[in-house]
Amino acid sequence: MGLALINEVLNSYEYQEKYKILEQEIYKLLISNCKNITDFNWFTTLPLYQYPGASTFFSQLRTLDIECNQSLASEKLLGMAQICQNIENLKIWYYGRDIPGLIEFIDNQKNLQSLFLYGEGNEIKCMQLSEAIERKAVTLKQIILKKISFSPKFFPSLINLEYLKLYYYYHSKEYKQKLQKYLSIASFPRLQYLKVHFLPYHDVCKLIENSHENIKEISTWSHFKEKDDSTKLFRVIAKNCPKIESLEADIQLRNLLSGLKEIFLNCNKLRKLFLSNNENGDVHDNEIICDEVLNVLSNYSSKTFEEFSFNSNWYFSVNGLQNFFESWRGKKPIKFVTHFDKCRQFTEEHIKIVKKYYDEGVIDKETKYLFGVK
Repeated sequence: MGLALINEVLNSYEYQEKYKILEQEIYKLLISNCKNITDFNWFTTLPLYQYPGASTFFSQLRTLDIECNQSLASEKLLGMAQICQNIENLKIWYYGRDIPGLIEFIDNQKNLQSLFLYGEGNEIKCMQLSEAIERKAVTLKQIILKKISFSPKFFPSLINLEYLKLYYYYHSKEYKQKLQKYLSIASFPRLQYLKVHFLPYHDVCKLIENSHENIKEISTWSHFKEKDDSTKLFRVIAKNCPKIESLEADIQLRNLLSGLKEIFLNCNKLRKLFLSNNENGDVHDNEIICDEVLNVLSNYSSKTFEEFSFNSNWYFSVNGLQNFFESWRGKKPIKFVTHFDKCRQFTEEHIKIVKKYYDEGVIDKETKYLFGVK
């Protein structure tokens, strides 16, 4: 009864009107009195650009978050575009349609370096947005796209991109073909950080091949269809990423060893490795392969290698685990990171071994997640 009464009050016309007045006065105080704000979240439909001091306040912003809800009218964005033109880091949330005011707002930015777009999970026809991104290609160094699918024709123009993060959802065969087309002709000579989710492995390979050997960090979670897809991906990384320092990937355990060995032989700057095994398979067979992975780490990793992370689908034998830590003795302490809270194949015997080498300093004391130990 009490909660129902509260909800009734909150939803009443009188309360809503008072809330609007209070919200307006707070924003007026903020805009007229705060002189050195550089980061702002625009999650209101109020005409902030009309308030006293707005020209000075918004001209000083460098980072801006915009929520594109249904109430955000184009004229408010057009008004803001006239006074807010120095944004370097722009985040746009819940984008689902072309908004002329937003396109002009993007066009008016003098030094836009980072663009974040979060969509509604639908494929949308926003050609104007794609063209606006093309026009900002010279200054753009970072792009993050999540749950948004629109014309990918801007990709070949991003020649100065250093950071690319894609969470892609395909909604049609036609869209998939368009994306593959533009990625195949794109070149990213300055790309250093690549993070992709739900992108077919061959598209990931194409991005890596077109990176001009400058990538330092890769995080890729793909849907492998063929049994040797992860091996092919690792070989592409080994061939095209001599500067890579950190690699995160989901893998096919049965076809991992040769590709992993190639990476260590060709990428001697690799310091961090996180492998997520998404296959179950035969326990005994997996145990043999997992032990072999530890042997590859021990025998082929560089002196600067410092962190190995894995998920709960790894099956190490007790002897294999002990032999690995013993072979690591005398090297730089390793961060042996267990990315799980429960794991039936990581037994009390495994935990005893891990604790022993943790106490003896073979495992780095700064390891964040160590199942059964800390």
